[in-house]
Amino acid sequence: MTIAKGKITIKKSGNGGYKSVWLYIPSKISKDNSFPFNENEEVLIEIEDGSLVISKNEELAKIVKNFGIDNATLPKLLEIKADKNGDKPFLYFKDQYFSYVEINRKSNQIAHGIMEFINKLDLKKPHISIMMGNCPEYIFTWFGIIKAGCIFIPINLFLNNELIEYVLTNSDTDIIITDYKYFVKYKNIFAKLKKIKIIFIHNAPENFNFNSKYLDFKLLNKSNLSNPKIYIYDEDLIEILYTGGRTGKPKGIVKRKIVLSGIAIGYELKKIGLKKENKIYCTYPLYMPAAQSFVIIPSLFYDVSVIISDEFSPSTFWEIEKKYKPDGFCYFRGYLAELLHQTPNIMDRTHSLRWAYGAGADIDIWNAFEKRFGIPLYECWGHLEGIGVTINRIGSQGGKTGSVGTPINYVELKIMDSEGKELFPGRDNVGEIAVKRKYGDIFEYYKVPENTDVRIDENGWMFTGDYGYRDYDGFVYFKGKKDEIINIEGDIILTRDIERIANSHPHILETAVIPISNKSNPKIDLKLIAKKVKNRSITHEELSDYLYHNLAYYQVPRYIEFKDELTKGPGTELLKEIIRQESNNRESRNNTWDTKTRDFLK
Repeated sequence: MTIAKGKITIKKSGNGGYKSVWLYIPSKISKDNSFPFNENEEVLIEIEDGSLVISKNEELAKIVKNFGIDNATLPKLLEIKADKNGDKPFLYFKDQYFSYVEINRKSNQIAHGIMEFINKLDLKKPHISIMMGNCPEYIFTWFGIIKAGCIFIPINLFLNNELIEYVLTNSDTDIIITDYKYFVKYKNIFAKLKKIKIIFIHNAPENFNFNSKYLDFKLLNKSNLSNPKIYIYDEDLIEILYTGGRTGKPKGIVKRKIVLSGIAIGYELKKIGLKKENKIYCTYPLYMPAAQSFVIIPSLFYDVSVIISDEFSPSTFWEIEKKYKPDGFCYFRGYLAELLHQTPNIMDRTHSLRWAYGAGADIDIWNAFEKRFGIPLYECWGHLEGIGVTINRIGSQGGKTGSVGTPINYVELKIMDSEGKELFPGRDNVGEIAVKRKYGDIFEYYKVPENTDVRIDENGWMFTGDYGYRDYDGFVYFKGKKDEIINIEGDIILTRDIERIANSHPHILETAVIPISNKSNPKIDLKLIAKKVKNRSITHEELSDYLYHNLAYYQVPRYIEFKDELTKGPGTELLKEIIRQESNNRESRNNTWDTKTRDFLK
């Protein structure tokens, strides 16, 4: 904390002798990195509880302040919106819909059910993990857990058995709420975890043998519709979100002020066209943090309706659009690619969608999608283990195709070199993205992990391990993660640039580029693993020739392998560490083409 003495001076001005008050701020304060104001910036000045409060004169700041920044909790948000919006639909799923009032009441019923059981077990703020697919009950349960004053832990259903067990243990889970199919799949894991007190099973068959530990989910659905009288504060730990295990074991990220970040993201979505009469189609799995912060909470705050489905499917996407007429949807790059590879039809242009927002759309996918479907894309960037969020509010219409945009209101962002110095704008100045929240929130792991993908310096800047550059208008261009930037004999290789070119081949759906080496030859070579477009044919030699004609010589991968599927996380992000491990097995080697020997590896 920087402290210095200032001065208040009262001056007379004008012929009328009006008095004006001048506040002098010492240069020691104004030059401090945390000083939040720019020269000639308009500010709000208020007297609150005997203190002078100076804040930025921003619409978002006013919105947050009017809502009640002192205690902006999810239960408070849900209850206020239920009173305001009443019977207005909030959630659509298949042939069902639930109003704002119904969502709140059903959450209350589950909250009272949870409170009854934790009182019987004499548990204090138990940790409750939820393992369910997309369905209304997921949202009721999420809200109910927090309303009961417990800790919510969404489980990533893409994790393998070993990592599921690790997360349940690391998170100190006391209670599990699961769909029956996941109970069957992970029953042996559940049985090994002695800390688990109760497992509530959703959609269990009629003949299921419930007992004192395995209980019917229906028992949580109490008749009490009233808001629980549990006092929750925005500084309280309410969630532990786990990373996807991309670079090691999943890491638990502590979440507190989730409502404030959701309000800020919703405020940015309003700038691209979000209105209270809109419907958003949420294509994400509900256990993903993006579903919370990018869809559910912003929609609640800005009085919007949400559509969910069991899972994203390109074959049913347009059926859902035709049924519910959403105004926008949220995407991952893989979703856009799958829609593009569907057979063109009249629905491509006769739809209700006016915008889409999400992450991972490279330039080729971006241009192709907008040209075919006429839906403008607004690209974002976020980092679960960090705290940064950007959004490209002007997109291709503003000449910024390929950019992830500029930071949202509460985030500061810099591009840093390897020595920790800020880089100047320019496409040649690729560096690590560092972020910091203006509100001073502290980043926390639930437990100190074995390794971290981020580091925090003495000024609170978080170095995310993601790399990119800024242009001269302040727009950020994401170039890849730390393990996607490879140095081969002095040449810096950005694997995403290679993948973008490979993916542009009409017979290739998606690719992953990884570095490989072996004991006999420590030199690093590149390998490209590719998934073909269904019912399309291409040989290893044809793909290799295509890359040679479209890449610099040092970018061309030596090895090529075709696979039916690439290992991905729930957000369609390629899990490259796992892909590298898979590449070492015999089957993978036998299917790998060496472009130098023009033959398969033995």
